[in-house]
Amino acid sequence: MVDTLRVGFLCDSLDMQRWQSECIRRVLAVPGVEPVLVVTRPPVAPVKLPLLKRVLNHPWRIGLYMWYRRKRFHPVSYVREDMRPVFAHVPHIQCVPMADGTGQRFEHDDLAAIAAYRPDVLLRFGFGILKGDILSLPRYGVWSYHHGDEEKYRGQPPVFWEMYEGGTVVGALLQRLTERLDAGFILQKGWFPVTRGSLSATLDSVLLGSAGWAAQVCYDLLNGRSDAAVGVESTTTAPIRKYPDNITFLKFLFRQNQSKLGQFDDRKSIEEWNIGVLYQPIGTLLTAKPNLNARWLPSPSLGQSRACPYGYLVDGQLNVIYEKRDELNRTTEISRLRPKRDNVLKRSRVMIPAEDRHSGACVLTRPEGIFMVVCNHHEHRVELHRIMDNNEGTERVCSLVHEELLSPTLFEHEGRWWLMGTQVPSENAALHAFYADRMEGPYERHVLSPLKVDVRSARPGGAPFVHEGQLYRPAQDHGAAQGVRIAVMRVLELSPQRFREEFVKTIGPLRGSAWSQGMATLTSIDGYTLVDGMRRVNRPDPTERKKRRTQRAKGAEVKRKAKDILDDEDDD
Repeated sequence: MVDTLRVGFLCDSLDMQRWQSECIRRVLAVPGVEPVLVVTRPPVAPVKLPLLKRVLNHPWRIGLYMWYRRKRFHPVSYVREDMRPVFAHVPHIQCVPMADGTGQRFEHDDLAAIAAYRPDVLLRFGFGILKGDILSLPRYGVWSYHHGDEEKYRGQPPVFWEMYEGGTVVGALLQRLTERLDAGFILQKGWFPVTRGSLSATLDSVLLGSAGWAAQVCYDLLNGRSDAAVGVESTTTAPIRKYPDNITFLKFLFRQNQSKLGQFDDRKSIEEWNIGVLYQPIGTLLTAKPNLNARWLPSPSLGQSRACPYGYLVDGQLNVIYEKRDELNRTTEISRLRPKRDNVLKRSRVMIPAEDRHSGACVLTRPEGIFMVVCNHHEHRVELHRIMDNNEGTERVCSLVHEELLSPTLFEHEGRWWLMGTQVPSENAALHAFYADRMEGPYERHVLSPLKVDVRSARPGGAPFVHEGQLYRPAQDHGAAQGVRIAVMRVLELSPQRFREEFVKTIGPLRGSAWSQGMATLTSIDGYTLVDGMRRVNRPDPTERKKRRTQRAKGAEVKRKAKDILDDEDDD
């Protein structure tokens, strides 16, 4: 185990971008990290060239992209911040590396000056493409970010080429540098969602979402994981991208406008979710060709949705706790229903009303009762509720964590209780975890939290389950072009210091059904498997919705009067 980790920083200047300053602050916050050196370039006075030279030297080929960067491109992650106060008591030297082809190489005297501070790690936020002895000078190498999946996208600019080619996810990595461009030893890697129609928003999610990775590797090294800085060597042979020429960038702008028009069309429709029941154990879905013939509940009322089902049994009868959403008014209540094989449903029972602002409803059946985990958005906490003995409501037991978790999932594994979920703004990309010795807590945040950053398998998509001695975790895959689906992950290692899982397969959306445009939940209860499904429908006219309610009320009144008449005739 390392007692201290001596970290140096390579920066073009101390006027840094926000994502860089956020990364540095997180590294410095790790107990045991000692900042020993900051290396910057000396300031260079700007030289104003004659007009003719400025015209001749202007990058006309990429002029449109450069204009966009100056006038229209304003990501939050690029906002400048003065880091001089942070490094006020850290030694500071200035170096001018030599040009070496497309890269830069530090001279012998500069290398000696840096080596005198004995850095274990150098974090690179400048100085271009580095070559030579600087890469092997620190004990754990030089670490650098590459914002893109190096297997497909090397070079510049970050995020652009993924969006240009219609990708739905953007990769990023923290690497230990070698002389191969964007192809070093991968220390951390993750995937983020593409925000349709916004290069700035996509870039912000990638840069700010990956800013904590360097701190995570530092923590691992300080806690005895000497292999944390070894990484996996990239074998990519992907071509190196360059800044887009004017024709390419015009195509990009056209596609972005099409995406914005598509978002406008999406606002004319709403998502409608419903619950399906598979009358088979969840483990059967891990086979090569499982039976996915779900029995769907009757369609919900106009503008309503049923989603995120979890089940429990009372006297042998399946009960389903779910989110009952009003898609027009943007409200959610936690309700209960009892599905039957003939699809006849009794009126659902409200367990937690919409005004209490709860979401999620992970259900656990214990010898001492049936419990439910929900996120209280009003109080900004995750709560444990107990379903009352009469099955008509819930009572709060305790607060588990005083943070909001989306899709909170509670389960027991190897004698320890685990609470997992995601948080805004990375609600679909970053998995957070807490653990405790008792179900009621107190809970402690996992040292690696977020455990992973991957829009394809981070957010919980149902309760974890054990099959043939292995723990599996259903997760939501928001990286698919055809809509959200379930990624089944096999958990290989889960402890207060470690987490490791591997992808097994994707399930859904369930094709051939009316609810075939999305699937976000897969959970098991005593031989049953519950799923949900989504379809897009035209946004209903509020007056039409009111009219339908009036018609249903009149119909119910007619049936009641008819029943009263029959009852009177029977009395005669």
